[in-house]
Amino acid sequence: MKTVSARIVAAIGMAVFLGAGVAAAPAAATGPAAQTLRAFEPDSFERLVAQQQGKPFVLVLWSLDCQYCIASLKTLGQEQRKRKALRVVTLSTDAAADPELGPMMRQRLAAFGLPGNAWAYGEAPAEQLRYMIDPKWHGEKPRSYWFNARGERIAHSGLITPATIDQLTSGW
Repeated sequence: MKTVSARIVAAIGMAVFLGAGVAAAPAAATGPAAQTLRAFEPDSFERLVAQQQGKPFVLVLWSLDCQYCIASLKTLGQEQRKRKALRVVTLSTDAAADPELGPMMRQRLAAFGLPGNAWAYGEAPAEQLRYMIDPKWHGEKPRSYWFNARGERIAHSGLITPATIDQLTSGW
């Protein structure tokens, strides 16, 4: 597992990679929703899915030090502005309670217009949280789960592009 220092260096590298994207965060991302990063615990997955019942959505798992995750979040934010029915729930595999990483996660999500339904790993071991989401998932990122209105899901590992979104939402 990376140390906090390594994660901070990776996060700074991502900020450079993104350029001025953080500074250009939309005004709507500064409200109370932007400040909320819920801790994801072993019982959270069932609650998260139940909150979306009857509504198609994508759950995207990401981390601050994953370049493909950042590119995927950027794409999801852009596509969500075009496709009003695209509901995005984010779950960072970084620790919600980390006083240094929490603000970085919120800032990153706000920069892409995705501050709303945001979660980050809580106190339980990462392996346990991964297992609660999907026993077949081994932690590769970005990982996303595309739920239709009936609650059926498709797992996707890898970069999310507009073509990926078209393909995975075609059954919605």
